[in-house]
Amino acid sequence: MPLHRALSDAVVRFLTEEVKNYQRRIPNNLDNLRKHVRLGDVLLVEGKTRLSQIIKYLTQSSWSHSGLYVGDRLAGARHPRGETYQDLYGEDAQHLVLEADLSSGVSAVPLGKYMDYNIRVCRPYCISEGDVESVIEDVIAHSGDRYDQRQLLDLGRYLTPFHLLPARWRRKVFFSGDSDSRAAICSSLIAQAFLRVRYPILPVLPASLREEQQQGLHPWGTRMRSVHPRLVLPRDFDLSPYFRIVKFNSVEEGPIDYRAIEWIEPPRPDQRAKLDAHHSPAVTSGRSAGPGAKPEGKP
Repeated sequence: MPLHRALSDAVVRFLTEEVKNYQRRIPNNLDNLRKHVRLGDVLLVEGKTRLSQIIKYLTQSSWSHSGLYVGDRLAGARHPRGETYQDLYGEDAQHLVLEADLSSGVSAVPLGKYMDYNIRVCRPYCISEGDVESVIEDVIAHSGDRYDQRQLLDLGRYLTPFHLLPARWRRKVFFSGDSDSRAAICSSLIAQAFLRVRYPILPVLPASLREEQQQGLHPWGTRMRSVHPRLVLPRDFDLSPYFRIVKFNSVEEGPIDYRAIEWIEPPRPDQRAKLDAHHSPAVTSGRSAGPGAKPEGKP
């Protein structure tokens, strides 16, 4: 077991190392985010780690991680670990996100942790306040649980396109695992809480519209077939027709005066060609690439 533990820790350290080519695309404003975010919102994150790159590749999505906004529900005397979070994060403990992380398990982190990341806020549409409370309590109840490394491996195997293994067999392999029922991964933990209050995320649809109508599935009827929470991915909250995208950085702030923006124009193709020629070596024998250049082949 000590050897197994050491190998596991080494793999976790490798997967949680940040990559150097991460590109921020969204300038985040923490004050705006705090003003617009609500309890029960799902925060999607484009992560910076090696594991995030793997998840993005397998899921063909920008989003590799998700968390649930719980606000101040874990601060102070409201939770057994409330004083710990209060001492650890100070005023930031009033704005916490509960997440499942490979290295630290299920825990709460400040909303500001992800200000240097590309993020998206997804809000469940028309959900009752009582069900939001149930979702939050369900997720909070898992605080301190382990990250389900076995489920992550099984999910990776399920998503990998093994052409020799039919999809139904891959599903059987996936659900035959012996993962700890208390362990969780980020999106599955949140999906399980929403599905317990019967709130849809991304329904499973048949191959054609005709079959959809024949089976009386929503919106043609009241029936809906849900995906298993263990198969829910961060991208599913983004794709879901039942979660609204909250544009906290611009749209939620009101009209934008786009004409006042001072654009930094990229170089035109002809300018780019001149720049490339200026920095390239001479291409013809006996001719210089510029003033002071020596003929090709001579010292």
